[in-house]
Amino acid sequence: MDHHPDGADTTPLLIRLEVGSPEKNLLYPARLTINYGNFSGVYEILLVKKGYSQLGIGRDKAPVSEMPFSLGGWTIFLNGTFDIGRNKLGTQVLTANRIVSKRYGVDMPELLGFPDSTRMTAMRIRDLLRESNITLTKLNATPWPSSRTINILTPYLSDSYHGIMDTLNTNINEGHLSFADNNKIDNDSVFVLLNNKMIIDRTDLSRENPSANITLDTGMNILVFFADNYGKVPPNTGKMTVTIGKDKFIMNFANPENVSATFIVAKLYYYPLKPVINTPPVTIRNMKKGKLPDELSRNTKLLDEVHTESHEVTLAIWDDALEDGDSISLNINGDWLVKGFAVKKKPQFLKVKLLPGENDIVFIADNLGASAPNTSILEIIDGKRRRSFMISTDMKQNNLVRITYDVVASEP
Repeated sequence: MDHHPDGADTTPLLIRLEVGSPEKNLLYPARLTINYGNFSGVYEILLVKKGYSQLGIGRDKAPVSEMPFSLGGWTIFLNGTFDIGRNKLGTQVLTANRIVSKRYGVDMPELLGFPDSTRMTAMRIRDLLRESNITLTKLNATPWPSSRTINILTPYLSDSYHGIMDTLNTNINEGHLSFADNNKIDNDSVFVLLNNKMIIDRTDLSRENPSANITLDTGMNILVFFADNYGKVPPNTGKMTVTIGKDKFIMNFANPENVSATFIVAKLYYYPLKPVINTPPVTIRNMKKGKLPDELSRNTKLLDEVHTESHEVTLAIWDDALEDGDSISLNINGDWLVKGFAVKKKPQFLKVKLLPGENDIVFIADNLGASAPNTSILEIIDGKRRRSFMISTDMKQNNLVRITYDVVASEP
């Protein structure tokens, strides 16, 4: 979109939205770029499909770069949904449909805090995000190819909260949803999807306290709690309690990290019956995480996805070229497996116990050895089956292999 704040002959304010391939046809990682005059800002954002004609806009736009100043909390003004439509030429467009709030849960920059040389530029960008018409015209159908998409979709790989809670693993496929509003006279309306299927349709929580039963599919399920409006006293303060067996968690728009959010996402991984062995519990935490270690904050490239029915696999790691002093660290599901692991010419073996569902093994370069990049061969050994990968990392990019443990049904 080219926006001219002061008429057609003035400097345009440029907005570009690049949208990546979705997870489960529901969660869309994206990059938002804003350019105006000498200002350039790049932000990572999550969009969530809301029905057939809308994309929910993530509350937090994590800044990748901003020059020569920061927009701070102003990016939250661009909230609500992108409505999908077509212009007079038949080209697909996205039109911002904001939900205006009286509070956004963050400190907003004051215009007087900007130097005279940048104050007018900052004001025009703020006004665009807050109230100007924004309609983006589709240029092509190529998904955003960045390796950063995996960071946006995986909470522990990002030091920014994009509205996705930690994954809950469960061997129970029946659950219950109950709702309440923290402000009973607010007329807050909510909308709920499970795997793109509508569960609750635009229900006013001040008029009724609905409930619903849900059934999970085998594997990954994505539950989305939308704030459909902000009621009489913005923002929305609705909350949804999710109960699955003995597990219970709350998705709450009144929590500080969700104030004026358009959605909250929970990932639920269902595996049938009881696992053959005990596995560490994984619970959902509805809170913004602290800053990640620098090495996990790097771009992360997904190499491949592997399925196994084994609770334990063996990783074989070696250097197929010259042994040049490469050292790596391995992180699995947010926990360190090894740190400072020296890669040798001769294969070394590590046994890894998997959780039911998705297990993300991140390979991180500790150094570049005698010759960059840090390279090694990874072989995943699952009984008699073997899969090999070339690991190539440096101080800016990690590699990731996702191993999905498909639990074999067994007698309790």
